[in-house]
Amino acid sequence: MGTVYLARSAGGRTAALKTMHAHIAADPAARTRFRLETDAARVIGPVHGARVFDADPLAETPWLATEYVLGPPLDEAVSTAGPLPEPAVRAVGALLCAALAQLHASDVVHRDLKPSNVMITAEGPKVIDFGIARALGDDRLTRTGTAAGTPAFMSPEQATGLEHTSAGDVFALAGVLIYAATGHGPFGSGGHADLMYRVRHAEPDLTGLPPALLPILARCLDKDPAGRPTTAGLAALLQPGPDDFAGHLPEPLLREIARRVGGVWNDAPHRLPAPPEHALAATLPADGRPPSPSGPSRRRALALGGGAVLVTAAAGAGAWAWLGRQESTGPKPPGPVSKEPAWDLLWQEPVSYADPLIPPAPLTLDGLLLVGEYGVKGLDPATGAAKWEDPSVYFMRRTTTDGTKIYAADYTLDEADPLRVSTVDPATGKLDSPFSELRDLRAILYGTQLLCATGDAVYLAGGRGTHNREGFGKDQKWFLLKVDTRSGGKLWEVPLPARPEGSPHLHYLSARAVGRHLVLVQQPAEGEPRLVVHDAATGRVLWDRPLQSPQPVLNRAHLAVDDRHVYPSAGELVALGLADGKPAWRFAGQTPTARFGPPAVKDGVVYAVEENRGLVALDAANGTLRWAEKTRPVTAEDLAVPPAVGISYVYAYDGASAALVAADIRTGTLSRPFKAARARYFADPAAKRLIAVGGEYVAAYPLA
Repeated sequence: MGTVYLARSAGGRTAALKTMHAHIAADPAARTRFRLETDAARVIGPVHGARVFDADPLAETPWLATEYVLGPPLDEAVSTAGPLPEPAVRAVGALLCAALAQLHASDVVHRDLKPSNVMITAEGPKVIDFGIARALGDDRLTRTGTAAGTPAFMSPEQATGLEHTSAGDVFALAGVLIYAATGHGPFGSGGHADLMYRVRHAEPDLTGLPPALLPILARCLDKDPAGRPTTAGLAALLQPGPDDFAGHLPEPLLREIARRVGGVWNDAPHRLPAPPEHALAATLPADGRPPSPSGPSRRRALALGGGAVLVTAAAGAGAWAWLGRQESTGPKPPGPVSKEPAWDLLWQEPVSYADPLIPPAPLTLDGLLLVGEYGVKGLDPATGAAKWEDPSVYFMRRTTTDGTKIYAADYTLDEADPLRVSTVDPATGKLDSPFSELRDLRAILYGTQLLCATGDAVYLAGGRGTHNREGFGKDQKWFLLKVDTRSGGKLWEVPLPARPEGSPHLHYLSARAVGRHLVLVQQPAEGEPRLVVHDAATGRVLWDRPLQSPQPVLNRAHLAVDDRHVYPSAGELVALGLADGKPAWRFAGQTPTARFGPPAVKDGVVYAVEENRGLVALDAANGTLRWAEKTRPVTAEDLAVPPAVGISYVYAYDGASAALVAADIRTGTLSRPFKAARARYFADPAAKRLIAVGGEYVAAYPLA
């Protein structure tokens, strides 16, 4: 809902200056949220939060100036230095208990405590981002029955739409501490609906927790708020050691904090031009020199400038983007003349939810970009303008495209309704008359998936049996089937394994139809995902093998397929024969234990990000290396998503520098990096757009 600048006062004091976007400031409810956020920031105080220097929530452009916290968010700290040792987790937990107690003493609850909202400094953790903090019992800005917060760290009562009390903050704190100690949250990852189900009904994943912390944090995760300890009780159970806070932190994390402290002063202050509305990021001019001193006026004693961190929040989504900095003030030797990719942000739009998997988001077809969750929105990829929005089209898992047409499997609340499949008018978003009515399958069942489509058929997972509100039902029977788009009849169906009562695990994580082959990443009720290839004509299984990898399950859901091979996402870079699943080639990388992110394939070339190396390009036929980046740091999160392959460049995210990198497809020559938000990036060559998908926004850059 606003932009945050790293600012510096005339006396040299560093601050974070948050301003509200003008179009949002016109909304009285948004102004109320901003005022409440300011109040909560004052309540928590400078010991446990960022000191508030000044604020004016009633100004024409509301603003808030606070201390700039010198340290990484907890999620970045874990990504950089690994899970924290037990003494550090206890110290973080005890101090966060004190922070929450400070809020609760003033009858304020945070409601969105998560790793990215906890900053790790040498003096202790600081809690930030009070955008949805509320007074206890105050639901004026949250409709009854709705859930505000981040699903992976919600309390069960919050996920159900009930009142989130101080006990809910304790539940969220336990999730944060589990993440700090293990690198994973208590309820895994995935779509909002799946996470909220697990929060309400599933047992937490406490794998990797130090044994002494297990009973403490398990008690905090009691589904019943009355069974959880208070913040004071939890602090007493944690009992951190006698060292000062920094003494508990691992050396790599201390180095990262020191690097950030020094980095604030690496740049000479300069004035920035006013950012455009919806700016996700900005960049320096092509010559690399800082902009001329023109731009917004000072507010109180604060001047925009310094190392210039720009943060953009769209519809409440904290999308971080960093302004580029000049690496050297000295002259540089001339390099080869080549056209750099354009990095201008073209547009950014908030969306209710953009799930990057199941189906892959966004769905693209000629002149249209489809995003959504329980409804679907059609955007113009050139401008971001909404062409239409239809809440009756259930996007999540029930919408797909063959690149020309949109297909949707309906969702109804009548348990007797059969499953119907329709096309969607791309001009209006309205459902056409169903071309298929599958009378033996039920539309209401959780787990129905419209997997993928070709010009003449759609593939889906459908079931029959009694509806279970909490997931799969024990009496249900499920099938993988192929439906003719012209006649609407079944061409074949294959039985699927039964699911335990209430299981939230969908049968499939991703799907691709390539020629005579249907390629699926299948998720069993228990155990590792499997790569399964069917004969598209008959449904017969051609081959089936596990996707074993230390990577999270959703990282393995990406599918890269061409007409000869499947390139699985399982940590290694290997080509499997599409017809038989046998390894055709395997790329070793720089070391025998090298890990790779999910690959992408286009025009006979396979692209992937290699650990501690960067982008590599291989001949898809035989795995021969065409080019590779010179060694650069690669974070674990960089290995979670595939590169986006454009027309002349292949794009990847570099977490170490918080920037996008673009490599020439032919030579691997890198362009100037662009400071941008961590997101999932997708190429839409037809629209010449690089699409960025965050948790609650979609944005676009030019695609070169």
